[in-house]
Amino acid sequence: MHITRRQFAALAAVLFLPGMPKAADEENAVFWRAKSPANDHVLFGYVRIRADTFPDIVAEGKRLIDQSKTVLIDVNPSLTLSTAKFKNSDLKPVFAGLTPSNQDEFKTILSKSPAKGAIEKLSGFEASLLLIGEGQHAFGPDAPSIGLALAKYGASIGRDVKTLAADGEMRAMQKPLTLETVNSVGPDSITYLLDLRRRIGPIGAYFDELYKARKSAEIASLGEEITAKGIVTPTDLIDADKLRALLIERIANLPAGKNAFIILPIGLLNGPYSILGELRSRGAEVSAIG
Repeated sequence: MHITRRQFAALAAVLFLPGMPKAADEENAVFWRAKSPANDHVLFGYVRIRADTFPDIVAEGKRLIDQSKTVLIDVNPSLTLSTAKFKNSDLKPVFAGLTPSNQDEFKTILSKSPAKGAIEKLSGFEASLLLIGEGQHAFGPDAPSIGLALAKYGASIGRDVKTLAADGEMRAMQKPLTLETVNSVGPDSITYLLDLRRRIGPIGAYFDELYKARKSAEIASLGEEITAKGIVTPTDLIDADKLRALLIERIANLPAGKNAFIILPIGLLNGPYSILGELRSRGAEVSAIG
């Protein structure tokens, strides 16, 4: 098995879901304003979803970029992290550990997936990627993710676009994906995801709907629940505490008058890894704006 950063994008919504959004508040927002005597920044929370499926959010982002002097993004979207390769013989198939009824459901769901020819051989880790990504709109070079689309828009109108964390810093914070970690996702975790799917429908599609409705608190809450059930998420592959601390320092110490549009994972603006409280403690006035 060869696991790449691109494959793992299906779980990014867990980090840390139609109609018009509610009035911005602490639980229903993807845009925030952080004002201090020196700066007036906009913070935008992304998940790895296709930009053209959320035209209202993209339009609002572009309007706010027009009002900003620079665009900052958490990490380089083209960053290549080390990949993990494992022998298929070393992976523990999860199918045999499921109940007969769950086996039938598992087969039905994955019969339309890229793994339809090897369903009974899938590890729990691979199965979790497929179940969590089910129903999400795929993105690619001609259909970029929402964060990348807004960064490209900033560059197209002449804004200086830079990253907050350098490539070398990100590589230094990466945690290796081990065989033990991959095999830790067992039948109980997959049973939980099947139960969750019965409750909310295809999980990836549900995250999309939560994001469309700007329900950032619900995204964070569901992400916590999934993580607590033994599902491997991006926070298992990066030192999230170090990254969070680095991003806080970079944002808090931006030069006066920078007035940036800052693109960050939604999990850093709501939930247990939110940086908003730390920015407030450093004197910023932070409020949800949309």
